[in-house]
Amino acid sequence: MKNVIATILIAIGILASLSLLGFDLAPLLAGAGIISLALSFASQNVLKDVINGFLILLEDQFGVGDVIISGDVAGFVENMNLRITQLRNEEGRLITIPNGQITVVQNLSKEWSRVDLMIPVALDSDIDQAIALMNEVAENMGQSREWSTKILEPPLVLGVDHLDHIGATVRVWIKTLPLKQWDVAREYRRRLKIAFDQAQINIGVPHHRFYYPINNLLI
Repeated sequence: MKNVIATILIAIGILASLSLLGFDLAPLLAGAGIISLALSFASQNVLKDVINGFLILLEDQFGVGDVIISGDVAGFVENMNLRITQLRNEEGRLITIPNGQITVVQNLSKEWSRVDLMIPVALDSDIDQAIALMNEVAENMGQSREWSTKILEPPLVLGVDHLDHIGATVRVWIKTLPLKQWDVAREYRRRLKIAFDQAQINIGVPHHRFYYPINNLLI
């Protein structure tokens, strides 16, 4: 908005100065109109970027400091203006996206974030014991001094979401402060691994069965 206002004021100042110097502004304004018309056709993409960038800011879809996913790219919003948005991805690459190309955006840090874990439990393990242990680990973590300020609500162990040859996959949700979901997820996985080892509960892994014919028998 500062740039737009500054441009308008400079243009008005130039026209006022020319008028005071005695220049006839009518031909100048007519020529400027023709040039503006030609530029408008040549810069449709730029206008589209600016309009879409204005709507992004007006609707507060995301801002500097958010983590977003747009199309095939994702990253930390490092810089944005009316025309472009710049993201820094996990590898440190700076990605520049014209705002006109942003049609669908996922904001991963708007007001709050969520840990969404899918934990496979081996088929030969006690699933009820595993779910109870996941609840216990999540509750203890949510009550700890270090993590209680980052976890906004009591964690939810939703239950078994999938059952296949890998195992029984249990889903866990933990609501966190914006951008803290990755820290919370890493710590929860670490604590759960220790708890599973102590309880001798195995993580689910793919199983394959092979048949070999020996003397007309299958083994």
